[in-house]
Amino acid sequence: MQIPMSSPDLTDDELAAVGQVLQSRYLSLGPRIERFERALASYVGAKHAVGVNSGTSGLHLAVVAAGVQEGDLVITTPFSFVASANCILYERGIPVFVDVDPVTGNTDPGLIAVAIHDLVNGGSHADRWVPGKVSASRLGRVKAILPVDVFGQPVDIDPIMEIASRYGLVVIEDSCEVIGSEYKGRKAGTLEEVGVFRLLPQQADDHW
Repeated sequence: MQIPMSSPDLTDDELAAVGQVLQSRYLSLGPRIERFERALASYVGAKHAVGVNSGTSGLHLAVVAAGVQEGDLVITTPFSFVASANCILYERGIPVFVDVDPVTGNTDPGLIAVAIHDLVNGGSHADRWVPGKVSASRLGRVKAILPVDVFGQPVDIDPIMEIASRYGLVVIEDSCEVIGSEYKGRKAGTLEEVGVFRLLPQQADDHW
């Protein structure tokens, strides 16, 4: 017997909004999604927002846009939903798992710095960060950092951005659990090249 962690919180407002879309000419693109994108960008303070079908798709598109290819290394966290690693594997990249801060649950920026230093310099120090079954001949270069904001707590992004700038890396922030949260007075998910949000049904109702 499977017991869900949380039942969907669907009210008459959500059902009515779906009914309105089904009665229109649009089931995917159209005025509703355009209005949503503008409203979300305004809310988080971003220049642009693009609506897709899931957080997983958003992360995958961000990885593609970052130019991750077969063998490229992407720094991320083992403490997350599987999509954070799968979106890298979809492009045949290699997730490099860096442990979390035990207090926040977010990836430790200090360990990120150590991992990237070791991987860039190669040798035996780099081996400890790469899965044992991955051949050294398949390794590309470190291409991106994909930190995850956990349980409403934004990752300590400033030192991560400094590391990324030093090594010329793209930062993709998985902000699927923190929409509305702030880091030093700035909205999470807007502090790097791209952030990805996931909305629960009650957050994506007709108010957009």
